[in-house]
Amino acid sequence: MAKNRSVWVKIEHIVKTITYIIGLIGFLSVFKHISFIYSAIFIVLCLLAVYFDLKKSFHMPRWFLNLTAVAVILLSFFRLSLDNLVVPAVEGLLILLSIKFLEEKRFRDYMQIYLISLFLLSGSALLTIDIEFSIYFLIMIFLLTVSLVLLTYYSQEPDLELPKTTILKIVLKSLLIPLISIPMTLFLFIILPRTSYPFFNFLNRAEKAKTGFTDNVRLGAVSGIQEDATAIFRAHMEKIDERHLYWRGIILDHFDGTSWKGTEGNPSKSPLNKGGQRGVMSNEMGLKGEKVKQTIYMEPYENRYLFALDKPYLITLKDIKKYGDLTFSLPKEVDKRIRYDAVSILSDVIFEEGIDKNKYLQLPENISPEIIALVKGLTSGKEREETVKSILTFLKGGNYKYSLENLPVSRTPLDDFLFKHKRGNCEYFASAMTVMLRIADIPARLVGGYRGGYYNEIGKYYMVPQKNAHVWVEAYIDKGWIRLDPTPASIEGFVSHRRDMLFKIRLALDTINYYWNAFVISYDFEKQISLFHKIQSGIKKPPYLKEIKLSINKEKLIKYLVVSIVLSATVFTLYVLAFGRKSEEERLIALFLKRMERHGYTKGKSRGLEEFVAEIREDDLKHETYRFVKEFEENFYKDRRLTKEDAKKLKNIIKGI
Repeated sequence: MAKNRSVWVKIEHIVKTITYIIGLIGFLSVFKHISFIYSAIFIVLCLLAVYFDLKKSFHMPRWFLNLTAVAVILLSFFRLSLDNLVVPAVEGLLILLSIKFLEEKRFRDYMQIYLISLFLLSGSALLTIDIEFSIYFLIMIFLLTVSLVLLTYYSQEPDLELPKTTILKIVLKSLLIPLISIPMTLFLFIILPRTSYPFFNFLNRAEKAKTGFTDNVRLGAVSGIQEDATAIFRAHMEKIDERHLYWRGIILDHFDGTSWKGTEGNPSKSPLNKGGQRGVMSNEMGLKGEKVKQTIYMEPYENRYLFALDKPYLITLKDIKKYGDLTFSLPKEVDKRIRYDAVSILSDVIFEEGIDKNKYLQLPENISPEIIALVKGLTSGKEREETVKSILTFLKGGNYKYSLENLPVSRTPLDDFLFKHKRGNCEYFASAMTVMLRIADIPARLVGGYRGGYYNEIGKYYMVPQKNAHVWVEAYIDKGWIRLDPTPASIEGFVSHRRDMLFKIRLALDTINYYWNAFVISYDFEKQISLFHKIQSGIKKPPYLKEIKLSINKEKLIKYLVVSIVLSATVFTLYVLAFGRKSEEERLIALFLKRMERHGYTKGKSRGLEEFVAEIREDDLKHETYRFVKEFEENFYKDRRLTKEDAKKLKNIIKGI
């Protein structure tokens, strides 16, 4: 029976294809963290390697590639610094990977490619562990398992060809290995004891998001970040009226004519709360209104301030500082994803007595007479409330337009905004109103944070993008700070009412990121203990045991779990060694049958060896196979174990078939 060549595939082609895919996954896992030049070099060299593999006419000399690899390693070493250890190492590994692809590949080279790809994936985990990492990790584990099995066949016979059905069976059986390991991995992830000590923080210099939020607002210094839809934080909470969606971050009170900055007071002490975390309560300002609880997952960014719904009453996190203006900060920049709880009160007024009026009436020395004259014209003879309303109406309902383009940038940006261009972003409107209120002898300040957000109905949280960075005004009237927002942009500028399918898909996919951060990144020892307590409380006791209290000793629990895992692993290993290994006879039969499949003959499970050989039509092939069967049966049916010499003889017969 002649074999159909169209359904046979060369093992080498499959191994090479999977190897390139594994290298591509390693590259994609670090792509967003490395410079463009290294990405370009990798892509060009890989395309060149594919061309060489297809043509098989030329490969780079190994001595040249080895010298190049040494040069890359030395360059990467000299680029390392204490502030940046991971990225130079990852970029060097990427170039080494592309060099390995250029070589004429043998078994050792394939293994080195797999190892470098795994190192790249590990390097991406040091930079950031997001949902993409888990996807790349799973794909790579599955591909590596399949490739290693096929590579074993390839190493024995590089020119080996197998039917597509046989290859499919090999692939499916290979996939059982990672499929079986995934439940065990999840189990170990849940139960293994955790530590809050950041072992790898000295390596992890995660790239911080460049946000529209800043603690030094310079008029006109607007970049493309205000068009960036990347999330800066997600707030798990109930949906509220969109007009309350102001996320407080920082107070800015000093203006020099072109930029604002904050002059912080002394942070009050943070009382230690239950659970060993710092909780800061701020209701001494007489806040009255509806309480809203939030759990906020913040991305790393280039500042240290925490955001919460305006007005924050309580924030729970370690080492936070509280300021008298209802803002909160950490001692250093937020350099990794963090989670904290907040309680806010939807209050219209922050009551505060005895403010420093000079601080909130400060004006730059070069304030123009035109602005002073404008304010006097708008507020002459009016009470304080009427003055505020007049200025707000002038800016928000007049001839001024919201714009992110062609902003007035000069030494006198407010004059240009008010009298010449009459367009600007929130910084211009809020700055103009604050200065005009101060000219009218009304204390005022800027509040920096975020406005609006997109509510995810699936995850029940607000996703707030970077482009929603916003500043607004607080004016001091009748012993209280009142929020005013002179920016004429409609609510749609900050809160999405989009109905297009693409946006809905994007918001649905963001749910995956949210749950990844909530349940994987934030999973720590305290959550483990909480989970054990929930399991404990969920166990229904018989009536006669209701009075018996079930207590868990944490140290003993961890000890027993570790011992159980070690014993289970030992028993499993012994079982595999004792019963899981194939005998020499089984391996020889498997090798013989695979060789016969190359010739187009497949043995049925119910047929014996002699019956199988009798069906072979080619005389030479039939002679060699019968010789193998005879030698094999002489040993097997006499219940005699194969010696090394017997096994070697049978293998030589198989090679000759």
